[in-house]
Amino acid sequence: MKPLVLLTLLALLTLGLCRRAADRSSSADDSPSSEAFVSKRASAEVVRRHKRNYVYDSAYGVVRDPLEAKREVCEFNPDCDELADHIGFQEAYRRFYGTV
Repeated sequence: MKPLVLLTLLALLTLGLCRRAADRSSSADDSPSSEAFVSKRASAEVVRRHKRNYVYDSAYGVVRDPLEAKREVCEFNPDCDELADHIGFQEAYRRFYGTV
């Protein structure tokens, strides 16, 4: 008797799962496999980067430090360069040339 009840429950469960799978496979657009793939346009909308206001070097496309020109001026002066090694570039530049 127990195997008969178990077999009947198993048959009903299988029938229910097959019917649910048949309902889902009737429309290909609603299937879970179609949800896994996204169009390029939709994925670009999700991954759109925010543009930043960087100053790019036109030759190499590298982001330049805004203080790079002042750092080079300080490096050309041996006294400023030596002082920059001890107390830092911005303070050494301020002592030799004024405000940064």
